[in-house]
Amino acid sequence: MDFLTMLFLAEEESDTFADLLEIAKKIIPDDPWAFVVQLSATFVLVLILAKFFVKPVRNYVAKRQEIIQGNLDEAATKNEQADIKLADANNQLKEARITSKEMVENAKVTALNEKDRILNETTMEVSQMKEKARKDIENERTQMKEELSREVIDVALLAASKVVEREVSKEDNERLIDNFIKDSK
Repeated sequence: MDFLTMLFLAEEESDTFADLLEIAKKIIPDDPWAFVVQLSATFVLVLILAKFFVKPVRNYVAKRQEIIQGNLDEAATKNEQADIKLADANNQLKEARITSKEMVENAKVTALNEKDRILNETTMEVSQMKEKARKDIENERTQMKEELSREVIDVALLAASKVVEREVSKEDNERLIDNFIKDSK
């Protein structure tokens, strides 16, 4: 069945189909020449629209596509640049980490060297202080021996002078002391 037959059958069944039949009669006129004129007018209208509107719309669409493509290309370029900058930043970060590790290692080595130097200096100072103390003790011991020897000599001379009961001159006394010291050494 064709469309018009269905419309006629529908007209009998309901009022909504009757409305559709009226619309179809307005679109497709009963007169074939009117149909040809309508069709020709529509064709001319399409040609006019194609002539004046299609080309500008195509140009607009082409420009819009160029703008979008330019934006996409620019975004791709910026993404590439961002990736390059990210890689560069990562390399700089790695270099900074390596440099900081080297600096820490150098500081450790320097600190250990300084520690060793200070320990060596302290050890040397302690050794020097011990040696000085030993020499001071030795000097004091020698001085004490000499003082003790002088006192013993003085006591011996005193005892000898009382025993001899003679008077010994000061020069003789010093000479005797010197001889005694030389003999006691």
